[in-house]
Amino acid sequence: MFTAFLIKYAEIGVKGENRYVFEDALVNQIKYALRRCDGEFEVYKMQGRIYVDAKSEFDYDETIENLKTVFGVSGICPVVYVEDNGFEELAKDVVKYMDNVYPDKHKTFKVFARRARKNYPLDSMQLNAELGAAILDAFPEFSVDVHNPQIELFVEIREKICLYSEII
Repeated sequence: MFTAFLIKYAEIGVKGENRYVFEDALVNQIKYALRRCDGEFEVYKMQGRIYVDAKSEFDYDETIENLKTVFGVSGICPVVYVEDNGFEELAKDVVKYMDNVYPDKHKTFKVFARRARKNYPLDSMQLNAELGAAILDAFPEFSVDVHNPQIELFVEIREKICLYSEII
């Protein structure tokens, strides 16, 4: 299901005008680590994020293990990209994601929306509420727990829209 990863990093984010130098070094180290894996990958940075997209068949576990060896990586998030076809389609994609990733629906969840693209019609708080409501409408056995959820669903609206709920 997952053919892309969002790579999170920590200290590099606090660098000043030379931040790009450290990001570029991290991208190069990720590319180097992925050479040990079967498959082709595209590694690139966009809007303060580093992405790894699989361009061919690959071994998921082997890829994760190799990404874990890269110094400076603080989180590896398997993501699903969705097209921006309006909020209604986004809500359907979120429901589909939750259905595919969590067969056991007797869990608590919270939606963490991040709207880096400010021209999106809903703000982050509205997205949290509306996407949470869509999930509850589709699967009433889920319940919301904003303080200690079992599932944290992240929705990042940037040039691409990413859905993920695991940070390795």
